[in-house]
Amino acid sequence: MNISEYTRRRTLQLLGAGAATWMAAGVADASELPIKTSGLEHIGMQVPDQEAAAKFYGRIFDPQLFQEKDPPPRYYVKIGINYIAFGGLPANANPPVTSARIDHFCAVGLDYKGQEMRKSLDEAGVPMTGQGALGMAADPDGLRLQFLGAPAGLARTIIPSSRISQDEPAVQAIGFDHIMLAVTDLEKSAVHYRKIFGMEVSRTKKPDRIWFGVAKTRLGLETVAPGKSPSIEHIGIKVAGFDKGAITEKLKKLGVEIAPSNDEGGLRFKDLNGLLMELKPGV
Repeated sequence: MNISEYTRRRTLQLLGAGAATWMAAGVADASELPIKTSGLEHIGMQVPDQEAAAKFYGRIFDPQLFQEKDPPPRYYVKIGINYIAFGGLPANANPPVTSARIDHFCAVGLDYKGQEMRKSLDEAGVPMTGQGALGMAADPDGLRLQFLGAPAGLARTIIPSSRISQDEPAVQAIGFDHIMLAVTDLEKSAVHYRKIFGMEVSRTKKPDRIWFGVAKTRLGLETVAPGKSPSIEHIGIKVAGFDKGAITEKLKKLGVEIAPSNDEGGLRFKDLNGLLMELKPGV
């Protein structure tokens, strides 16, 4: 099914009973929703060793690291126009967090007003974690979405850290292509993200995925694999001059573990903590 056919079909469905339910939930009155956005901007990782994780990604994407000026230690690596933030494992989480994870992802709002957005999310029945305008929206599996106002980017509290190498990075990243979430209930999660990003743009089979268009980026949903927990499952990154064979060799020389890919044309790898990344041709 192509995107236009799928979009027309879903529009007709939502104009029926589904749309009535959506409006009853308060979405029609939520003036900040769907969010007007420039796209998905960064991800936050919680890792055992922030500096080691930053150096791993720095060799691949950008050897100039950044860090918070003041404690606690937090590092950043630019991924083209986007970035990854590396924080430590939370000390008092319940349940405890004992291994690395992608803790949240972030969307940048155009003409963003934090308090108004929080009110709109509350009216739409979207739960928030944290206090004030900096809280994050939690989906049905507890996966967290942060909002920042344009133009966003690295905060003023962040300063250049060490440059770990004079070598060129292994790839020339353009920025995020997509963020994939592994969720418990595909349809339930789709309802949640429609409130934030509007109607999905496509659905694919084998694997069964629902895709939302988020400006020049995308958000994907797929059902979590048996025996796994819901997660921000992988990040798709657009790469300039993509050459799968050449990039594979560069990553292997850096000691990077290449992972199997179910997406034709992409290249997946695991980081030093086992988190999954996917490189894709830039456009």
